[in-house]
Amino acid sequence: VFFAMSLLSQLPTPTQRIVDAQTVLPGSTSRAIVTKTSIPPYGHRKHWLPRNEDDFGDGGAFPEIHMPQYPLDMGRQKNSSNALVMKTDKEGKVRYDELVRQGHARDRIVYSKYSDLLPKTVDDDDEELQKPNKEAVEESTEKTRKALEALIEQKVAAALPVRAAERTGPAEYISYTPSQQGPAYNSGAQQRLVRMVEAQRDPMEP
Repeated sequence: VFFAMSLLSQLPTPTQRIVDAQTVLPGSTSRAIVTKTSIPPYGHRKHWLPRNEDDFGDGGAFPEIHMPQYPLDMGRQKNSSNALVMKTDKEGKVRYDELVRQGHARDRIVYSKYSDLLPKTVDDDDEELQKPNKEAVEESTEKTRKALEALIEQKVAAALPVRAAERTGPAEYISYTPSQQGPAYNSGAQQRLVRMVEAQRDPMEP
């Protein structure tokens, strides 16, 4: 023990501080600055106006102050800009027709240039100017007929006090082979048959 103490006394002093789990560190002397807004009490808010969220604290608006108030930004309308993106044509000129197209549907044709008024040469071989063939006419007619029938059926069904039960589709039979085979499974059957039917809908359901 005497030899160890003499050896420690001959060692130089440490240049860095050794901190372990048992070392007690002194408390920090730095202080955080906390800003606190003083809200006048009730009855003394004559010339006081809430401007930011801190003025409301954790509560709502002040009913005795007659001004627009938005605690936690509730009820504040967000300003949406209706500015248009400036576009140019292939020649680099600004396309002002975007102002005319504003408020219209995308598929609506809007003539806004002088060149739209000039006559164009009509080519007999242009596909856009050709009449549709018989198959296209029949297909379009069938789609229109089905759409009108569906619309009429909905109107009639909504007008009836009690709707009739809708017809269900025909039953489908599906045959499948179970993965587990043997006399102990599926009564010894190698294949099973499942009958699939459409679920009946309640006619009184809105």
